Amino acid sequence: MTTFLTADTHFCHDKICELAPRPFSSVEEMDETIIARWNETVGADDEVWILGDYAMGDRQKALDYLPRLNGTKYLVVGNHDRPSVAMRNGHRYQRWYFEAGFEAVVDFAEIGLPPVTKKGPGLRVMLSHYPYSGEHGDLDERYSQLRLRDLGQPLIHGHVHDEWTTRFSQAGTPMVNVGVERWDYRPVPAKEVHRLFRQMMETPEPDLSHVPASFTF
Repeated sequence: MTTFLTADTHFCHDKICELAPRPFSSVEEMDETIIARWNETVGADDEVWILGDYAMGDRQKALDYLPRLNGTKYLVVGNHDRPSVAMRNGHRYQRWYFEAGFEAVVDFAEIGLPPVTKKGPGLRVMLSHYPYSGEHGDLDERYSQLRLRDLGQPLIHGHVHDEWTTRFSQAGTPMVNVGVERWDYRPVPAKEVHRLFRQMMETPEPDLSHVPASFTF
């Protein structure tokens, strides 16, 4: 079994190709491309953590895609997922997502990444839709009440779309974005994410003492 991670698929979101932007002529082409690349990458016995914003728009149609997607699927909810606390009465929709095929629907999680080398160490990381700090585009930083407190543990996230792949938080903690725009619209193996973290940890942390607290990365 291999663990994969992804985020911000935005299935059935007919405006995302303009907003992101994404290289598809229609939402139907986008959905089918993501499904095809998912199944090229993920096997039936694998597991995938989706770090938020699985769908927007026709969520029932998007949930009907789940049986077509290989692997056991876990959802860490994002601001556009109906069970999110950012949504009115979001808790009432958790069962809907379970019944559609998600093995778990959670606000955040902690997992272990497999070793990069055969005898190397693993790495414990946090999973959240939101980075510790930063936004996408020219937006002010949002959802501060839903972001995890930065206690120095490496974080895998989505939310920022194509804004960055790797970045240090304001506190100097390494973060990796697994949004589909940064990963050829397919899930990324956990071992590859661990490799990125190791590369970041081998690089001296930036001196952020001069950066104002309100600065948006």
